[in-house]
Amino acid sequence: MALSKIMQERIVTAYSETSKVLDTLYKKKKHTLFLQRVMWGITGVYLIFMLALLGIQYIPMLQNTSLAFLDVFKPTPANPYASLYPIMGLMVLLYPTTIFFTRTFQKFKTIEQKTIAKMVKMLFPQVEFTQGAMAPSNEVVKSKLFPWIKEEAPVYSYGQIRRRTNNTEINIADLGIVENNVANKFWSILMRIPVLNMLGVMYQTVFKNMVTKKLVDNTNYSFRGMFCWLQFKKKLNGHTVVLSKNQMTKLDRLASFNFKEEQEIHLEDPRFTSKFMVYGTDQVEARYVLSASIMEKIVALKEEFDRPISMSFQNRQMYVAVKNENGLFSFPSGKLDSMKLVEELANDIETALEIFEELKL
Repeated sequence: MALSKIMQERIVTAYSETSKVLDTLYKKKKHTLFLQRVMWGITGVYLIFMLALLGIQYIPMLQNTSLAFLDVFKPTPANPYASLYPIMGLMVLLYPTTIFFTRTFQKFKTIEQKTIAKMVKMLFPQVEFTQGAMAPSNEVVKSKLFPWIKEEAPVYSYGQIRRRTNNTEINIADLGIVENNVANKFWSILMRIPVLNMLGVMYQTVFKNMVTKKLVDNTNYSFRGMFCWLQFKKKLNGHTVVLSKNQMTKLDRLASFNFKEEQEIHLEDPRFTSKFMVYGTDQVEARYVLSASIMEKIVALKEEFDRPISMSFQNRQMYVAVKNENGLFSFPSGKLDSMKLVEELANDIETALEIFEELKL
């Protein structure tokens, strides 16, 4: 979508007024990531030590290996607290590191939120923008885009935009969602197996947080990105769901058993079907919703976002989810010294705001 001249001028102004803060944010994020890696590195050393200590006590063959030096940490009548000394040492290291990380992380997130809020208000003065609002869990469940989601599932909101026009109201939220999907179910089974559960913790919480370029608040979501909902004129009796073509997405949909009434809808547009799969409760209604022109516009929308996109239509409501690992209202990893990041923010929001007009619903 080509940005208007007015929007281009707003982008230049927004970048020029936040460029110094963006440089500060980059440095603070780099420092926060360093402390995150140190904190999880110490935690990893602690877990490895505990595994080795258990191994030397219960697996005799390890007593003649390089792990034999751990014998000095075995409790004896003369020194019953020997095994506690290294653990206490690691805890002494971990405690101040955790404190420093938490404070640094909180300062970074506060500055990031203020900067994002300033940018959004400068780029889109006509919209309502709120941070800290309750996540729209009910809308997420009703969308039927997330097969494993339940009302009590963790849904986190990083900000929400609302724009009202004469025709409709559109809502755009940046959400982080944790589903108990197939992948997470596998990990929950693994966590019940002794020894393997500690290895699982090492990978999921320690290793991933040490090597990632994301901060700890953004590493465990099954979905992070933009979630939109709006009303349209067409009255529907069932629902139609459009999902990006992906075998894991298809497996999650079928394995959840939450949509037994659905059937796969096979459409004729090869360009559309190469990118999307469609499920619905009514073959005829699905074709009524997904006309040739609508399918063409959905393909164009996916190309505009250049990310996995899914949509659903039911009653008079449409839902759109666009995956974005960094989040809509969070800054990406790496240097923040380019006007391109402001352009991407403006383009994503403007594309979402224009969905109603673009699809002509």
